[in-house]
Amino acid sequence: MQKGYLKLATLFALTREPLHGYQLMKRINEMTLGMITPTAGGIYPALKELEERGLIQGKWRPEKRRKVYELTDRGKEVFRMTVEKHFELASSIRSWILKELSNLQIIEVDTTELPSELAPATRLLLLNERLSTEERIEALRELRTRLHSLVLLLNGVIGHVDSRIDELKLVASSKNR
Repeated sequence: MQKGYLKLATLFALTREPLHGYQLMKRINEMTLGMITPTAGGIYPALKELEERGLIQGKWRPEKRRKVYELTDRGKEVFRMTVEKHFELASSIRSWILKELSNLQIIEVDTTELPSELAPATRLLLLNERLSTEERIEALRELRTRLHSLVLLLNGVIGHVDSRIDELKLVASSKNR
């Protein structure tokens, strides 16, 4: 996972501000809650590749003897397209899994009325660095509302799973008699 997402996390970190390699390692670790912990041996080859592809641009700061990286316009567009594709894929997988669980009668969920989850608010927060404070607050409120809907859905699914467990326990206990 670290290898596959390191470049994407680097692009995301650079959407906020230009950073040098060590700052990027710290920022990515913080942003991913420690799930991605870049090392110098991982970040610098990734930076080199992103720079060669024209997604970022590094500028030497001789006074600090550091190379500071910033996102190019092409890098911003690639990041935006990647986030969009990620959400499309995640939505498709989620729908497929829930539909299959429903078809197997493991859960009872009307997959046509699933909440659209976190995608719209998360996209807005990830992709639009020019949002005003009010727009960010509204996006976060929308995200909170969608999370509440998701919690309700998950609580329903958990109830169905618990019922199925109880049914299976009854079947097992009646076979043991």
